[in-house]
Formats: sequence, structure tokens, C-alpha cells
Amino acid sequence: MTLNTQTAIVSKEVGSFLVRKVPSIFTTRTGKLDIVIHKETDGSWGALYDGKRYFIAMIFEAETYRPIRSSHSVPKELLDNLVAWGF
Repeated sequence: MTLNTQTAIVSKEVGSFLVRKVPSIFTTRTGKLDIVIHKETDGSWGALYDGKRYFIAMIFEAETYRPIRSSHSVPKELLDNLVAWGF
């Protein structure tokens, strides 16, 4: 059984990436939103969304687009389109 306690405000799948605007998981950002960019894995581990497994590649503040955390590279084209996609 899979349990996801985060509800996405905005969500978009772009190739092997899943972009979501969600309530922040950081205690210093309680009540604020973050943009989380997930990268699809080979399916053996990671968070499960719509039958696919993902790991977190980057996290941004939704208000300022300031990076909070980055563990993997994300294509520039994806980052450039965040505003156009409603993030």
C-alpha cells in the first residue's frame, strides 16, 4: 500500500520529470509552497506517483524560484518553462 500525504496544487509531467507545486516539507517554511522537480527512476525505488517511481532532483521556493535543494541536474528548458506552465 502506498500513502502520499502531499497534495499537489499544480502538477505536470515533462518527459522523465514530474514537476509539482506542494506545501513545503521544511519546518522553516510552514504554510508556504515549494516547487519540487522529481526525476523518474528505473522503478525499483523512490516515491510512487501514478504508477511510476521518482526521486527528488530539485526543490525551489514557489514565491521566488530560489533553489532550496538540488541533488541532480535538470534541463534548462524545463526550468525556463516553470512560469509558463503555471508554477
